[in-house]
Amino acid sequence: MQLELYFYNECGFSQAVLSTIKNLKIGDKVVMKNIREDSNHEKALIDLCGDAKVPTLVIDGKPMRESQDINRFLVDKFLD
Repeated sequence: MQLELYFYNECGFSQAVLSTIKNLKIGDKVVMKNIREDSNHEKALIDLCGDAKVPTLVIDGKPMRESQDINRFLVDKFLD
């Protein structure tokens, strides 16, 4: 499974997802794409979804956009 997280640090919803990733210790399983640090990431997100809304978790090419949904998915998938 390929996981990519589009985010930026100043976004509170992104921070909630980043905290979940940290707490689950799965940072090595998620490709982090900060759209404020790399404009190519922002362009890729717009191409995929039509806008630059973060956080967006892309799971095997399919975007998931709501932080609560993303957190629920990560906990369900990775919590021991």
